[in-house]
Amino acid sequence: MTTARVAGRLIRRSEIVERACSWLRDSVPYSQKRFHQNEHGIYRADCSGFVSMAWGLPGRPEDRHGGYDTPGLALVSGLIPAHELRAGDVVIRADGTNLTRHVVIFAAWAEPGRYWAYEQAGGYSTRLRVLAYPYETAAELYVPRRYLSVHDET
Repeated sequence: MTTARVAGRLIRRSEIVERACSWLRDSVPYSQKRFHQNEHGIYRADCSGFVSMAWGLPGRPEDRHGGYDTPGLALVSGLIPAHELRAGDVVIRADGTNLTRHVVIFAAWAEPGRYWAYEQAGGYSTRLRVLAYPYETAAELYVPRRYLSVHDET
């Protein structure tokens, strides 16, 4: 059995959103093999690299760029109920292969059963779009999680 652990510095939700928007601004094309560099560092241009960047996580190992993989993101986050989702949390499918795992950053509820998400997905550049909760495909495999080092502003 694996246990969750804190991996990075404390980060505010507003900073997570600001960092996610930096890739939206840059219109970063998806790639599991390429990297994107901006003011927040160098990260793999796939979904888990995107979330690693937004959460301010170091590369793995720390002397390497790229960020965590999707199962690694699950290790530094905790399960939460859907009604507790807040900006900067994620909806994640952490099992499977690199072709089936996926993670998006929750932005806000759009309406009951639908939410705004920041997404880095194959065939697209970084985007903000409305998704059916929990996800459009294989919904039963996705769960909401919260980064253990998130700091809620008061």
